[in-house]
Amino acid sequence: MRPGKGRKKDLTKGPILKTLFVLAAPLVFGMSLHTAFNVIDTFFIGMLGSEHLAAISITFPVVFIFIAIASGLAIGSTALVSQAIGSGNRKKASNLASHSIIIGAAAGIAVAVTGFFFAPPLFSFMGVSGETLAMTIEYANLIFLGFVFMFIFFITQGLIQADGDTITPTINLSISIILNIILDPIFIFGLGPVPAMGLFGAALATVLTRTIGSVMNLIHILRGRTGLRIGGKNFKFDPAIFKRIFMVGMPSSISNSINSVGMILMMSLVGLFGTPALAAFGVGLRLESLAIMPVIGLSFAIMPFIGQNLGAGKISRAEKSMKYASYAVILFMLIFSVIWFLIPHILLSPFSSDPEVLAIGTTFFRIISLGYVFLGINFILGSSMQAAGRTGLQLIVNGGRWILTVVFAFALVGTVGINGIWMGIPLGNFVGMLMALFFIKSGIWLRKWKKPGDEPGSVGKIFKRGG
Repeated sequence: MRPGKGRKKDLTKGPILKTLFVLAAPLVFGMSLHTAFNVIDTFFIGMLGSEHLAAISITFPVVFIFIAIASGLAIGSTALVSQAIGSGNRKKASNLASHSIIIGAAAGIAVAVTGFFFAPPLFSFMGVSGETLAMTIEYANLIFLGFVFMFIFFITQGLIQADGDTITPTINLSISIILNIILDPIFIFGLGPVPAMGLFGAALATVLTRTIGSVMNLIHILRGRTGLRIGGKNFKFDPAIFKRIFMVGMPSSISNSINSVGMILMMSLVGLFGTPALAAFGVGLRLESLAIMPVIGLSFAIMPFIGQNLGAGKISRAEKSMKYASYAVILFMLIFSVIWFLIPHILLSPFSSDPEVLAIGTTFFRIISLGYVFLGINFILGSSMQAAGRTGLQLIVNGGRWILTVVFAFALVGTVGINGIWMGIPLGNFVGMLMALFFIKSGIWLRKWKKPGDEPGSVGKIFKRGG
């Protein structure tokens, strides 16, 4: 297939709602499948016991720190490449893509080594000890070694999406997830000649399938099935490009890392209430991801859409897409808030029969569901700022949101116990939403794209008058 003959799409033309739906639908499907795997994975590990659930709960925020770095670099690459495509400069976009893959591979190696050596002391700092610590380290070490392919996977997913194609990365993601679902119980419990490997088996299945996903993405790009040409005459080594990707992407990496640091601090508080509390929190976090999957899919879709339209100078079209996406997530999150508030015990019961775990998890869901709408709006507005290259603004919003979440949790835990930790989450999400709305309505996020004479803060009026 010749370059440019894949599923790439010009996002600067056509009806906004339809285009966003076409972009978001495959991503929502793929992310939902990914979440389904996480839930299934939790179900299988829960069969091993509460200690094993606690181990993966502890590992999650630490591993997510490194995922945050990969995600940030992917966001920087997606923003810059989509802007170059929108401006009509395919050669520049291709050169940016080549540099993105190089920096992704190098960062993956560095992160894998760092995680392997420094995560165990961090687990100890979080209060983990004894058998739980040993299980946690065994699981995490293999996950860290697979981060080289994880970085490449994130970068290549973003590059294909920047070209307007969300179907191909979703197909590749789905294949890897389905393989993971198949291999997970085999490696955990054993089958035929395959021995039971417990938590190590769950990690092995994850690393193998992520490797397969990254290879499929690379093959798609290298065979010229996008409008991007990697290497060859389109590649001109330029350290300044690495710097640009780093400068745009690292605020997002730091922002996502703040999520992990915040979760680690929250986990340290939850750990004071024992293993059942940690298990309930871990299961709750994974189930919560079901509620935000439509939002994450839409936030991923809006990035190349806004990036291409800003690159083409179509600022009003970019602004309106953000407004429509915000309205959509409000609807999604209201629906999930009601479900999570009314039947949390039904959602939790397949994963644990421990009455204490179920009781803690039920209260957790009923409290945090009160802030789901705020969280959804944060996702969309944050992705919009990232697509415009204003990742620093999103960092300020997310940093402020998590600082206040932790402050609220620490302040309330002494008076209302573990429920005070849960109450800090919706309170932090609400304040974060207010901060994001300030940056959006003020027009600061579009400052570099406005031409002399353009009306400042036009998006504030769009939100106010309804389009």
